[in-house]
Amino acid sequence: MEKINICRLCGGYNIFDLGKINGFTLSKCKDCSLVFIREIVNDEYLAKLYTLTPEQEAEQKTRSVYLDAGNENNLKYAYKKVAYRIKSHFKNRTNLRILDLGCSNGSFLDLFPGWDVYGVELEKTAGKIAKQKHPNVFIGDMKNANFEENYFDCITIQDALDHSNDPYAVVKQCYRLLKSYGLIVIKVHNISCLLAKISGNKFYAISPPGHLTYFNLKTLRMLLEKNNFKYTSHFYNTQKLRFDTAIMRASVTFPFLKPVSQKIGKTIFGNIPFYKNYHDIITIMGTKNE
Repeated sequence: MEKINICRLCGGYNIFDLGKINGFTLSKCKDCSLVFIREIVNDEYLAKLYTLTPEQEAEQKTRSVYLDAGNENNLKYAYKKVAYRIKSHFKNRTNLRILDLGCSNGSFLDLFPGWDVYGVELEKTAGKIAKQKHPNVFIGDMKNANFEENYFDCITIQDALDHSNDPYAVVKQCYRLLKSYGLIVIKVHNISCLLAKISGNKFYAISPPGHLTYFNLKTLRMLLEKNNFKYTSHFYNTQKLRFDTAIMRASVTFPFLKPVSQKIGKTIFGNIPFYKNYHDIITIMGTKNE
């Protein structure tokens, strides 16, 4: 694949490589601290990446505790915290319209009864589930969704912006779609947390080509401000996980824990809730001020 030689965010040339991950080059900008994959991943590549074969769909339904029906409330724990902050921001307002980019199966949109909810999901299997519940879900690339300008009161991008091959363009598009003083909410992994520093290139979130860009508070604020948003707040998300899920994530950095996770998953201890906040997940909020 062709490589870029400038920072994806600030446009600077002062970048250096951190190593090879899954055949991709992990790089960092010395000027703004953005970490990103240097290879150019085009839209066609991403479309294939998020199109599952029938065999992969069947495997997805059984392979992971992330998709376990009994784990759904745990997975929604962080969503509920984000939803609460959004609703607090729009307190006493009605007739509100929200767009969730990368809405997966629509679990986050489920938390907004009474709102006019929209979503975009590239992966067809999850998108179909979301669309069954929320008809205004577009299955495909955001570039092909014909949303009106100045249409939404709030746009959320959770666990999705780091998958994009052009995060800057995505946020620029959000500015166009939001009403004046509309709210943008972005949740991603924090590449500057202590766990990431300890783990180095083995940080669990570094997983190209799934994740292509890695942010921290500084680069998230820069991303908002370069697109004419006003930064308003940020927070670090507490996650509620099953105990075996928590160990499974840790096994990315410490491989010897993988069989431990699998064994615990077969016992009653695997279902014990585990609350995690290593500042490894960050949510930033900003407003479109004109």
